[in-house]
Amino acid sequence: MPSGVKRSGVLGSLLALRDRLRASGGKGLADALVLAGVTVVAASLALAMNVTTPVRFVENLTYDFRLALGVPPAQPGAFAIVKVDDLALNAMRDSSECRCLAPINKAWLADVLVALDAKGVKAIGLDYLLDTWSSDEEFEAFSQRIAGVKAPIVAVVDPAMTPGVDFKVSPKIRYSDAKALILTDYDGVVRRYDPRPGKMPALATEVGIAAVGLKPPAGPFDIRYRAPDPTVEAENAGAIAPSFSAALVEFIPANQLKDKIVFIGRTTRAATADADTPVEDMHTTPLRFLEGHYRGTPGVEVHVHALSQMMAGDQVKRSGPLWTTAIVLFSALFGSFIGRSTQSWWVSVGIVFLGIGIGAAGAVLLYKYTAVMVPMVAPAWAFAFGFFLLSRLSAAELQNQRAFYSSTLERYLAPQVIDRMVGGQEQVKIGAEEREITVMISDLENFSNLVASLPLETFEGVINEYFDGVIDILWKHEAMIDKMTGDGIIAIFGAPVPYEDHADRAIACCREIDVYALEIRERMIARGIKFGYTRMGLSSGIGLVGNFGGERRFNYTAYGEVVVIAARLEAANKTFGTRILFSGDTLKLAKRDVPIEAVGEIDLKGVPVPIPAYTTPTVDIARP
Repeated sequence: MPSGVKRSGVLGSLLALRDRLRASGGKGLADALVLAGVTVVAASLALAMNVTTPVRFVENLTYDFRLALGVPPAQPGAFAIVKVDDLALNAMRDSSECRCLAPINKAWLADVLVALDAKGVKAIGLDYLLDTWSSDEEFEAFSQRIAGVKAPIVAVVDPAMTPGVDFKVSPKIRYSDAKALILTDYDGVVRRYDPRPGKMPALATEVGIAAVGLKPPAGPFDIRYRAPDPTVEAENAGAIAPSFSAALVEFIPANQLKDKIVFIGRTTRAATADADTPVEDMHTTPLRFLEGHYRGTPGVEVHVHALSQMMAGDQVKRSGPLWTTAIVLFSALFGSFIGRSTQSWWVSVGIVFLGIGIGAAGAVLLYKYTAVMVPMVAPAWAFAFGFFLLSRLSAAELQNQRAFYSSTLERYLAPQVIDRMVGGQEQVKIGAEEREITVMISDLENFSNLVASLPLETFEGVINEYFDGVIDILWKHEAMIDKMTGDGIIAIFGAPVPYEDHADRAIACCREIDVYALEIRERMIARGIKFGYTRMGLSSGIGLVGNFGGERRFNYTAYGEVVVIAARLEAANKTFGTRILFSGDTLKLAKRDVPIEAVGEIDLKGVPVPIPAYTTPTVDIARP
């Protein structure tokens, strides 16, 4: 940290630590250690937030959104869905002696199974409980009707009941656990499937085993939901496979069902929004962003999605704790690295949003093409934390540097010039260069007598009052104070910050100083102090300006004939009885209309040719 500049608080402590590290190990090592420290802090904050409910909620949303956008196709022609919809419920009611819907008419259901088998289906998954019978006669009638069915039939049962013990079983029925859909976290969204939730396999698992000899995964897995069947339209839009009403099975062409795995669902999509079909078997899934799933996904279709995935052999590849930590650390490092460059607040916010957007796009594409699901929220927080932590640290350091440089430069330059220089609006070149400038040199008349005639304390107050006013005027016109020589000042206009109107600034500045010098002279005389006139010389031209000196000390100053002429013109005021003299070169560059009086061509010591000189009256200038 620059000497003399102090900052308290956390940022001050960090800056002090960085300075100590730089002093002991060098700038490169210190900056690397600070970068690493900020990265670890940002990553730790992001990982700590990752377990909170709001962050989990957003992470789940990003997971669902990516999964919905990156759906792979299902096996074409592999599945069909038979709906127990309004039409089927009416048909079942009409065939029932009690003309009721509950319990389900097992005879009607058996006829549906027989009709499907006649179409040549590969297997039938029945998403309906077959673990209760109203009577032995009902069981026998059902068993006799399906006795000739060749396709394997899989039905779901309550996992608390044991087939053959708690209820009668048919040799034609294979049984599966009804509890396979796993609700993720607290939001009730079905994202996972358990292939064997209890003593029996799940419905999709048992159907896959019966139909194709499936070898199911050993444990629960994330469901990689599939794309809808492109041939499905109308009320079935979004379904994974063609859907038919159970009431119309016998009329469906055999080629639409032959060799397909058929699932029968108790409740599926209704034909219209105001249909009587109940929707209690609809589940919220990551597909809720897609058409046909806004009101939920039928449970029977979730089983089809799970079976399609198991048959395809693919899976959602989630990053484990180590990979998640590595991703969050990398995001924090990237944000911290970018944050080293100081920017305005709105640019910083834009960079953060851009970085998060790029990360989000990358995560979406990564899942779409590789099925790899990486966290999005924690890395985004880590990137933002890293960026803002280090950008604030860099901004604090820059602010300290600006304060340091301002406190140093203000001895030479006007404050508004310093502000533009340290703010980057003005370009300042370090070194020496030839540049067109205007030099002003002033001198206070009878300064030696003033020093000798006044007590030290009085003289100090008088001279300070005089210089304070002169310097304020110089700063107002954005001059650079090169030197103060006891009673005089050497000032440069047009360097180090270049101005096209440096000659106009210099003339206007001298005219204002002259008015001020006359006023303070009158005040001092009224106090009994013999205060002289202020004489000034101006010259414009090419000068060599820059930092001159040695290894240990240098000074920003100007050299050249332009400086010599200004000094000689200042001294010539005494000869001509003027207070301001400027050269013809200054007059040529000046564009403002000010009163000008020609003094004539004068010979100046050290200048080979006579110099045309001019003066300007100032008595009519009003002080601001």
